[in-house]
Amino acid sequence: MLRRRAKRRYLSIMHSGQAVDAVNSIEKRHTELFGSISTERAGIRLMRSDSSMAIIKCRLEQLDSVLTAIALADPPIVTLGNSGSIRQLTKL
Repeated sequence: MLRRRAKRRYLSIMHSGQAVDAVNSIEKRHTELFGSISTERAGIRLMRSDSSMAIIKCRLEQLDSVLTAIALADPPIVTLGNSGSIRQLTKL
């Protein structure tokens, strides 16, 4: 039986403050809305960060729930775009 790696999506977000704090608030909101097991399955991770922009990754199956958590995050976070690769996302 073949074991396939989970597909990922990369999200570009605009935030205020530190990128780590923004990712933590997304994870916290996701846990409040969908539970801790769903948050672990989503695999939300910080990939790159600039002054007010960051790139995070998550699993494709949980993309809708992660976008919901970003939209409902307490400090306002804006999604700028999403892509299957970081290279395509940086072109935006």
